[in-house]
Amino acid sequence: MAEHVIVGIFVVEMTLKIYAERGDFFRSPWNWFDFLVVLVSVIPVTEQFSVLRILRVLRVLRIVTAVPQMRMIITALFRSVPGMGAVVGLFLVVIYTAAIISHQLFGRAVPEFFGDLGTSLYTMFLLLTTENWPDVSDAVLVHYPMGWIFFVGYIALTTFVMLNLVIGVIVTSMEQEVNELRWNEDQELEAVQHEAVMARLADLSLQVERLQRMVTGGDTRNGEVPETLEELTVIPPPSPSQDVDLPRSNGRPLADLEE
Repeated sequence: MAEHVIVGIFVVEMTLKIYAERGDFFRSPWNWFDFLVVLVSVIPVTEQFSVLRILRVLRVLRIVTAVPQMRMIITALFRSVPGMGAVVGLFLVVIYTAAIISHQLFGRAVPEFFGDLGTSLYTMFLLLTTENWPDVSDAVLVHYPMGWIFFVGYIALTTFVMLNLVIGVIVTSMEQEVNELRWNEDQELEAVQHEAVMARLADLSLQVERLQRMVTGGDTRNGEVPETLEELTVIPPPSPSQDVDLPRSNGRPLADLEE
């Protein structure tokens, strides 16, 4: 019962995402991954699809798409594949060269580890993982006391140098992914701030135009009264050439009465 409920939730979620994003849904590889996982989850439980039912365990991998940090790690791993190819190629060259040298040096004395090229390659891989490497070295040291030089050099080169190169490539890819993510976030923030600044500048431009019209007398001549403090203007004093109506008392100006 719980399984059917979970599958139903997956189907409803996927349907809503497809309806919301429409054609943009299938442009994202993560959406394709979710779609395939949900598609495998709704496969009917019959004998004809018994093999495909094994793939239903992939539903657990939806956690990767749900957690952004996991998605970033997976994306970084895929991006590191081209750079890792050269390191892996160099890795294989070192292992192959060491297998040939060990077969020529220790093949007759220790055939169980270096009897042929295939066995030597497998032994070199075991030494790379440092799994039971003392057994291999002890078998060789019985016949060749100075053989430790070969094993120490090989393990130091492959385990401490080559593996660190692989780790370095992966870490570099992760740093690039994080920097790209932060750059995208900064670009989105700058776009929002730019739109806000441009809107404010447009508003200020309109206010400046209105003030210019008011200063030149455009609004006051039309009989419009400023409604806000921003619309208030200073009325210039009249020029000497203009006639000014002074207050009068009994038909005579107050100025004459004062005299």
